[in-house]
Amino acid sequence: MMVLYFIFVTALLGCAAGRLIMPSADQFRALLTRDAFQQPLGPLKQSPFSFAGGGRGPYASGNFTRIPQDDTVCPSYGEAQWAGTVNVADDRQLFYWFTESRGDPSRDPLLLWMNGGPGASSLVGLLTELGPCVLQPGASAPVPNPWSWNNNASVIFLDQPAGTGFSSVAEGGRAPSTDEDGAADFQTFLNVFFRDVFPEKAALPLYIAGESYAGHFTSTYTKHILDARAFNSKDAFWGEIAGLINVNAVLDWTAVSIGVYELLCSEYRGRDFLDPEECDSIRLEMPEVVRLGQECRMGTARYSCLGLMLFFLDHIDPAYRKRIEAGERNNYDVNLPCVNQNGFCEDTKHGNITRYLNQPHIKQAMGVPESMTFELLNSIVGGNYAIEMSKSRAKTLESVLDAPPRTGLDKIRLLVLNGNEDYIVNTPGQKWQYDNLFWSGFADYRISNWRELPDDVKASGFWKGTDDGRLVFVGVDGAGHGVPGYLPEASYRILQRWIANEWR
Repeated sequence: MMVLYFIFVTALLGCAAGRLIMPSADQFRALLTRDAFQQPLGPLKQSPFSFAGGGRGPYASGNFTRIPQDDTVCPSYGEAQWAGTVNVADDRQLFYWFTESRGDPSRDPLLLWMNGGPGASSLVGLLTELGPCVLQPGASAPVPNPWSWNNNASVIFLDQPAGTGFSSVAEGGRAPSTDEDGAADFQTFLNVFFRDVFPEKAALPLYIAGESYAGHFTSTYTKHILDARAFNSKDAFWGEIAGLINVNAVLDWTAVSIGVYELLCSEYRGRDFLDPEECDSIRLEMPEVVRLGQECRMGTARYSCLGLMLFFLDHIDPAYRKRIEAGERNNYDVNLPCVNQNGFCEDTKHGNITRYLNQPHIKQAMGVPESMTFELLNSIVGGNYAIEMSKSRAKTLESVLDAPPRTGLDKIRLLVLNGNEDYIVNTPGQKWQYDNLFWSGFADYRISNWRELPDDVKASGFWKGTDDGRLVFVGVDGAGHGVPGYLPEASYRILQRWIANEWR
């Protein structure tokens, strides 16, 4: 079993970061075995500090750094940028990159971006998706991105949970292993960031955005904050959370499983990827998928969600996975072959950010210790979250959408942005997912019609939403897992319409 776990870790290190970890059934069972027997994995993250545990650790909770940036790391159009860290506990430190709006930074909203994994660095978002610069294939340095989301918003890229990217856990410290662990650190980060690091931004509205597994983060972290407010906790973050943005973001495995059949076996996209016998086999498993999904949602058995994920890996995924492992198809884009396989596929559309960020002069500019090695995806973090990955966050998101607003503010809005060529967080499954969210806008959303994207978005696809714009779903053609990296202009235009509440 440990041999399988080693294979899984090796595969993760070569996979495309910022994306949902999708092991085979054997690889995932190896992770569970490692977790069950609590086999040591070594230090979570290379750190300049050690910590024996007990008492005050090396980081001193609440301390922070704020390092102004020039064009050394991320060349752009002259807007102010910073890199830094926030100590969220005495043994855990989170790294951030903050870029001000190119428009009116004193008035424009804030957007906080998280990649998924879990354990994937949000610097992937900075350098390959929506940031002020982009690293092209074969390039030695990034170039300015004219369609950055910071054109009209100041953007925070946050490496979390601790151990991800340039964030770290001191050796001997407590590593996060659940979404709730990450939520507590996230709330601490926001409090320190807006109270001490950038207090001049504290009154601006904040949008919390996440991609892939970060669909767990956006919903769980926001609910954690809302719960802290409800109990008037001293740790509560009281800034305005105006909305959430879920980009190819997973909530539970029912939707993923249901969507595979429609994506690969129906006329939904006008193509057939699997043999008729394989499609028949998947079709016959759909009732069991729904039954397991209901058990997972209701929590009727302790490991019901884990059973659902294993059922997907055993009975739904193998037919397409066979083509991935043969290099014929891609986890993250059904139209592409898989490069550097091992069951995972590289992002060939962008440059090598691991090599770029591990250069000594780049780390020096960012204030990162030379001894720290950047990884696109920390496989130890992913392993720690093995059980957590199987859980459903649909009910969590429902409670966020229906949370009573603070006095004088609107309820939290949600934008769902999905690439229609994605296999893992596939659009048919996502359509089912949001049609089956049981919240106060359920009926309004269900009866709304799908419409083609307007011409000024500069992409084809479809969308629908509630009359008040509180839930808007946009599916974009020509994009796989991670819309901003595929279609920068279209994703920017979609975002601007949504912030202005014009998807109505």
